[in-house]
Amino acid sequence: MSYTNIDKRELNMLLKSEEDFLLLDIRTKEEFMESKIDGAVNVPLSELLFNIDEIEDYKDRKIVIYCRSGHRSITACNLLAMEGFNDLYNLEKGIIGYVI
Repeated sequence: MSYTNIDKRELNMLLKSEEDFLLLDIRTKEEFMESKIDGAVNVPLSELLFNIDEIEDYKDRKIVIYCRSGHRSITACNLLAMEGFNDLYNLEKGIIGYVI
């Protein structure tokens, strides 16, 4: 597997730490406008490979990826791994699991 699953408790610990990481929301722009996790950057899954240069600086740094329920983010993790990104984390259950 090219990524590690984390839960909302682990994400909250990361958010409280001083660690520099990218929180990547790969939902649609409409979904992102409705709700998001503070500090997240939105690059929709459908545009990810076309806009990969936007996150190139994080190729060797930690990236936490989330979507609505945790399925699209797995696809994003796999795509980024194929593009040479190394430190990938998938938020289990997505933003639904995060806000509950």
